[in-house]
Amino acid sequence: MDQSLLARIEDASLHASAPPEQRWLDGWLLRFSPGKAKRARSIQAVAPGRLPIDTKLALAAEVYREAALPMLVRVTPLSAPAGLDAHLAALGWEAIEDTLVLVHT
Repeated sequence: MDQSLLARIEDASLHASAPPEQRWLDGWLLRFSPGKAKRARSIQAVAPGRLPIDTKLALAAEVYREAALPMLVRVTPLSAPAGLDAHLAALGWEAIEDTLVLVHT
């Protein structure tokens, strides 16, 4: 799929599900919503940032603990840094479900 189309779809989906609270952490968008939609209550790895992944995960874990929400990391083809899913898997993280987006062109 065209990366620019993929980026536009991702941007639209993030804006469509904006939670009541969100904040940035070194290129990652942390979203907080008590509802069911995981997109509205998870980490969106938007940009690579400068901090090591493990440092960001530790900082994010504290923020989600304070919010009394489970920490979820949403991984897409646009997630940054590249290889984030493999890094998370090496740390013992497990994928819980896939989301499919269909586009008619």
